[in-house]
This record gives sequence, C-alpha cells and structure tokens, in this order.
Amino acid sequence: MDFLQKPLVKIFEPQQDPNDLRVKNIIMPGDQPAEIGIIGVPFDKAVSLGGGRDGARFAPDAVRKALKNYGTTFNIEQKIDISDLKIADLGDVAVTEDIAQTHERISTVVDSLLVKRILPIVIGGGHDLSIGTIRALSEFHSREIGGINIDAHFDVREIIDNRITSGSPFRKLLDIELLKGENFVEMGAHDNLNSRTYYDFLVLKNVSIITLSEAVAGIPFMMEKALEIAGSNTRSVFVSIDIDSVAQCFAPGSSSPDARGFDPEQIRELAFLAGASKRVELLEIVEINPRFDVDDRTARLGASIIISFLNGFKMRKSV
Repeated sequence: MDFLQKPLVKIFEPQQDPNDLRVKNIIMPGDQPAEIGIIGVPFDKAVSLGGGRDGARFAPDAVRKALKNYGTTFNIEQKIDISDLKIADLGDVAVTEDIAQTHERISTVVDSLLVKRILPIVIGGGHDLSIGTIRALSEFHSREIGGINIDAHFDVREIIDNRITSGSPFRKLLDIELLKGENFVEMGAHDNLNSRTYYDFLVLKNVSIITLSEAVAGIPFMMEKALEIAGSNTRSVFVSIDIDSVAQCFAPGSSSPDARGFDPEQIRELAFLAGASKRVELLEIVEINPRFDVDDRTARLGASIIISFLNGFKMRKSV
C-alpha cells in the first residue's frame, strides 16, 4: 500500500497454548484480509510547533508492544470473545518533515482502507493527524460525516500564516467545511484549559460541547447523545481520543497532561460505546508520549482503549 512501511514492533505471534488465545495471536501482519486495520503515524512535529512535549512519534510502537503483551481475546465481565475478528497491523505511514505532505499521505492511506471497507484504527502521533484522517473520511462520504473529539482541549486554535499545530486540526476541518459544526461534538474539556475565544468560536459554528463534568455524570447517556448529534443526517462518524482527556495520574505519558480528566474505566467505556455504534467508521488515539510515560502505563492504557473498541465492535456484529 502506498506510503505504508513495516513497523519496528511486530504484534503477531502464532498461538502456543491451545487453551489460551491471546490478543497478539489475532492481530495479523498487514498482508492478511481484514475488517479492521491498525495504522501508526510516528509524527509529532506539529506538537512541538504548538508548544507541546515532543515524543508522541514513538507512540505507535509503544502501543504495539502493549498489545503484544496484552491478555486474552475473551472478556470475562462482558462475555465477549473477539477471536473471530479479522484485524491486521498495516504498518506506519511514511512521514516526512513537511506537515502538509504528511497529512496528504495519511489521507491516501486512510482512503485506501475505506475503499476496501476496512475500519481504520489510527495511532498517533500528534492530534494534527486528524486533518489527514478526517479529510479522507469526509471526502469518501461526500462531506456527510460527523464526529466526536474526546479531549481536554478544543484544538481549534487560530491558524496563522498557514502554520498547522496539534492544537488546530478541528479549526482547519471546520473552516474548510470538511466537518460541519452541527455534527461535531467536543467532549471532555474542563477547567481553565481553553480560552473564551475558542469557546465562542465553537458556539458560533454550532458545535456541541459536553464538558468533563457533564460526561462523567452519565457516560452511556452522554455518549449516546454525542453519537446521535454526530450521526444526524450523516453517513459516517469518527471518534478521536486524545490521551490528555485522561487524568495525568492514569496517563502520565501525554503531550499535554493535566491532573483532571477521565479515569481508565470511563475512557474505556467511551471506546466500547464507539466500537458498538455502527455509525463509527474511524477511531484514532493521539498524543500518547512514551518519553514521559511511567512503567508503560499510558501505552498500556492506549492498548486497552483499542481492545475496548474491539469488544464494542464485536457487539455491533452480533446485533
């Protein structure tokens, strides 16, 4: 596939114990048929330009390593078995120093998956990669898409002199109308992390805002509400999870951490509900920063978010 290269960490290993099927036994190499494709984007230049901590470029392989060391394909609490899902690790986008060119390559790769009816799970990298992923989804569906950004920040900073940062992807997508405000939900913002100017911008664009306090008061209800807004009169929905939406004590390896945020149970429930929704055709996890991680805690959380999404995806197939 154009612009994809093999990852340094290979997740797949053949099953050794016939009584113990592991996650690593079902995530196949990229040349296998798949309904879900994992893609890495080892790119954080726009994070540095936005004043964030660089290091998110190392996240794709850190999360792969966590998936390789993950548990079984069976969830004992939910009685869900994902062993029959067709999942492939398709490798990493071959990034360049040019931000716009890298975004174009991301779009090309994501589009090639959508054409084949493969659901992309994209591991960043900086949040600017959303410009590439969501552009591909929007153009594939003739701009009839919606989405949910689960994030402590709005990421709608003003773009000056065409200077893209990890804090500006949704500004770009809204401005060029690849994303409509009335079908976009910002979930998880809290405290003094976003300016009044950007809040007012979202209100002007008819974007729905669900704060952290509102979300944690009722995760299932609020996620159902967000999916309804994003999916109203659209053909497809994306879910973008910035790891800084999780409290720093649970996710220390983040480009821009904060003491407040979701806990692991809450972010995993959001991922599960996203996976269970037939409207969702793209998941991305961004801003995991292994340089600042503690005992791989954040990478393992990233892996568990993916597994939660896969558990939900299995449920949508069962309905």
